[in-house]
Amino acid sequence: MKYLLLLVTIVFCSCSPKIRTSVAEKHEKLNETDKVVVFNAKSELPQAYSKIGTTKIGDTGFTTNCDLMTVLEKAKIEARKSGANALLITEHLYPSTFGSTCHRITADLLRIENTADYDKPKIVKDTLQPIVSSKAVSTNEVVYGPVYSGFKTSKFLITANVGQSFRVASSPDGLTSEQKDYYRKLKSGLSYDLSAYYLKEGKGGFGLKYNVYKSSGTIYNQTITNENGLKMEGDFSDDITISFIGPSFILTEDQNARVGEANLELAIGYMGYQNKSGVAGYPVKITGSNLGMIGGMGYHFRITPHFLLGPQVSFIGGTLKKLKYTYADGTTYTEKLDKEELENLWRIDLAIGAKFRF
Repeated sequence: MKYLLLLVTIVFCSCSPKIRTSVAEKHEKLNETDKVVVFNAKSELPQAYSKIGTTKIGDTGFTTNCDLMTVLEKAKIEARKSGANALLITEHLYPSTFGSTCHRITADLLRIENTADYDKPKIVKDTLQPIVSSKAVSTNEVVYGPVYSGFKTSKFLITANVGQSFRVASSPDGLTSEQKDYYRKLKSGLSYDLSAYYLKEGKGGFGLKYNVYKSSGTIYNQTITNENGLKMEGDFSDDITISFIGPSFILTEDQNARVGEANLELAIGYMGYQNKSGVAGYPVKITGSNLGMIGGMGYHFRITPHFLLGPQVSFIGGTLKKLKYTYADGTTYTEKLDKEELENLWRIDLAIGAKFRF
C-alpha cells in the first residue's frame, strides 16, 4: 500500500508546475482569503511598495495542469506563504508548438500599503497591445491585468533561405581520380528558396514555395568513351539548374515564443532539371522533370517582433525517369532511363533563413 501511495505522490508532483521561491525578508504568512494584487508592468505599481523576494512557476517536463489561471494561482499561494500581498510579473513564457505546453512566469513578491484600491476593475497603463482587454479583471479575489502578446498576430509569413547544397547521388563507375574529384565538386552547389504563407492563428499555414539549386564546372583535356564505343576528346562542362515550385505547408511557433520560432515545412510540386553542358566543344542541353518534394525544419531567432533569422535544414529532391537532349543544330533525342540508371536529384540543403511576418 505504501508503494502505491508513493507512486501516486510522484505522479501528482510530476503533473504540477515546478515552483521556486526565494525570500529576502521574512514576514508573517497571510490567510488563504487575503487578497493578492497582480501587476503586469512597473508602470502599474503604486509609489510605495517593497520587494521581499521572487517566485518562478515553471514546467517539470511532465506538467499538465499549467494554464495561465492555474499558474497565477500557484504564484498567489507562494506570495501568501511569504507574506506578500502583491506580485509583479517580470517574465511570461507562453506555450509553444515545439517547446513547453505550459504558461511559465517569474514574479517579484511585493508588499503594498492598501490592496483595497484594486477592488474595482481599472484601466492599466501599458505600452504593449493586450490580447483580450486593457482592463484589469478581478477573479477569486485576485486582480489580474491584461495578457500581452507584444504585437498583433500575423496572418502572412514570407520565408527566404540561401545556403550550401549537397546532392546524395553516387558518382558513375569507371572514373579516373580527376573525374571523381570533378563529380564530387559538381554535386555541391548553391541553393535558395522563397516561400509565402497564409497563417491560421499565427501557427499553421498553406502557401507556395519556389526553390532553386545551381552547380557548374569544367574539366579540361579529357578522353571519354561513350556507351557506343565512340571516343570524345576535349573539355567537358556542366551548368546544372534544378528548380522546384509547388504548394507548401508550414507549422511554426507563433509570435509569443520569446527567443525565436521553430518550424517544419513540407512541399510537393513540380521539379525541373536542366544542364547546359558542353561535350568536347559542342553544346548539349539536357532537360527533365518529375514530381518533387521538400521537407525542412529550422529555428529562427527573433531580431525584431516581425523579423527573424536562423538556420534551416531541408531534404529536397525527386527522380528523373527520362532525359531530353537538345543539340546545337536543334535536333532532339529523348532517352528513357532504366531503373538502375534513374537520375537521382535528392540533396541536403544547409541554409541561413529569414522569416518576415506581417
